[in-house]
Amino acid sequence: MYNGNIGDWPKHVEFGRASLSRIRDVMDRIGAKRAVVMCGNSVASGPMLTMVKNALGDRYAGVFTGVRAHTPLEDVLVAAAEIQKLQADVVVSVGGGSAIDAAKGVVLALATGGDYDPYAIKYADKGMQRASLGAATLRHIAVPTTAGSASDVMPTAGIRDVAANRKLLFWDSALVPDATILDPEMAVFAGAKLTAASGMTAVARAIESLYSKDRNPIATGLALHAARLMRKSLPVAVEHPDDLDARADCQFACVMSGTAAINSMVSVVHAIGHVVGGRYGLQHGISHGIMLAPALRKLLPMAGGDAHRYVLDALGCEQTDSVTDAANTAANAIGALLARLPLPQRLRDVGVTEEEIADIAHHTMGDYMMANLPGPLGEQDVEALLREAW
Repeated sequence: MYNGNIGDWPKHVEFGRASLSRIRDVMDRIGAKRAVVMCGNSVASGPMLTMVKNALGDRYAGVFTGVRAHTPLEDVLVAAAEIQKLQADVVVSVGGGSAIDAAKGVVLALATGGDYDPYAIKYADKGMQRASLGAATLRHIAVPTTAGSASDVMPTAGIRDVAANRKLLFWDSALVPDATILDPEMAVFAGAKLTAASGMTAVARAIESLYSKDRNPIATGLALHAARLMRKSLPVAVEHPDDLDARADCQFACVMSGTAAINSMVSVVHAIGHVVGGRYGLQHGISHGIMLAPALRKLLPMAGGDAHRYVLDALGCEQTDSVTDAANTAANAIGALLARLPLPQRLRDVGVTEEEIADIAHHTMGDYMMANLPGPLGEQDVEALLREAW
């Protein structure tokens, strides 16, 4: 018997070719008049920023182009001050997860006066603890240019405190963007490595949702088809970046995986991603791709029920009654998908030293996502997964 709730859902999604042209209608829908764009240098230096400015027309009030990977806290505070000066009532984030989370950080800063600590997730014996944000004072429209973070439809955000060498994690319904625009014409500019890495985040999110202890039929349905779409279309988007159908499939898969995961939750692959990302400034999709196969071998047999059948279906594998065989088959399928992508295959390839593995495992145990494991997993087990991936 299932027990829980469907608590988080996208607010409004515009999709399809040239859907960016509808951004003024979206602003009217949410009662916004004056937009500031937030993006990084790759968006600002290419055609994407021009496309957004043209779509906004006289609603465009300015741009902040200082978004960097992993959303450094110092960047967010600078952006909040600049956006406040421009008297904008909506921020339009253009880019991947870093840009979208940076805009969420600005929403947080303006709602709290920049006092982040009470709202950051603390995870201990009492579970996940954090203060509630309340109503946001700044609207947010997300225009994702990658298909991985799903931050455009989720209430979560990650902001890197560089000085403390850690990632601040947030979860509040007020952080869900008021709208997201999935225009595949905005995704074609992502290079092969970025496309692959962001896509593997969505793959990992979908697969971990399928074996989560808190999975439910709605999340399972979304995660299952998300993984199917990614399995089919991610390699195509990498090899043929102008294929709008493949790009659109990846965008939908990303949104579905995010909605699935926030309502069923993910676990050790993403927990390790938080620790490794905070330490090395490593894009989550890289560590997710490396860790997913070892995690499948260990966790899928714990999940019980039909979880192994759904995972095999999602990855296009032949069905088997043996959960151990299913776990190995699924892990091998992830390895085969990863081999088609221009991504690192091992933790040692991204700068993780063998001497650091035990400490990474220790800090992983303190991540709030470890509460969603399908079965018991101790610190030594996490260390074993890391060594398998090293």
